[in-house]
Amino acid sequence: MDAAPAKATAAFGFLTVLESAEHGLFGGYLVLSPQGRPLEFRCSTPVAASRAQEILYGPTLRPYLVAEVIGKALIAGAELDAAVILTDQHDMLPLALLRHEEVLLVQEPDAAAATFPVAATSADAASDVELAEPRTSLIINGCEIIASTVSTRTPAEIATLLEPLAANVYLAEPFQRIRAALTEAQLASHDDAESAHDRAAA
Repeated sequence: MDAAPAKATAAFGFLTVLESAEHGLFGGYLVLSPQGRPLEFRCSTPVAASRAQEILYGPTLRPYLVAEVIGKALIAGAELDAAVILTDQHDMLPLALLRHEEVLLVQEPDAAAATFPVAATSADAASDVELAEPRTSLIINGCEIIASTVSTRTPAEIATLLEPLAANVYLAEPFQRIRAALTEAQLASHDDAESAHDRAAA
């Protein structure tokens, strides 16, 4: 008799970008388990706009590069499917128009948000979550979670979706890991380029 298949592990995607004055935009995508352990990491090559793009796209250029060029490609190339995509980049929210996953913006508290009480992460988190203004956002463990304009989920449903991860991870923390990894990747690339230059000059 065949053994029962293993239950698929829930996964949560974290997506952000770094901007380099020299090279342009770098994207990073980190997939975590509910315990906050890394399951997959991907990063993009640098993306820089041409002068013609800057003129023609105007103020829509950055959202286009961040969401449609970098974000879409990173998620499409991932091996693991995530139940939800979290980002700390407002310009990444248009990705919700291109993907079936829930796309949520995570913002760390400021002086105003700090007045909200911390939401529960127990089984009844959905009913205890503190709603913030506007009604499309909520506070979970001190982070403001903002849904895209195309989201059909209620704040309570979003809280339930994030509950397994929020019980173990401060939702703004994984973006620090991605930025550190992207910085290391840039440094490694720069060192490799210098080594190649030195060998060529020898």
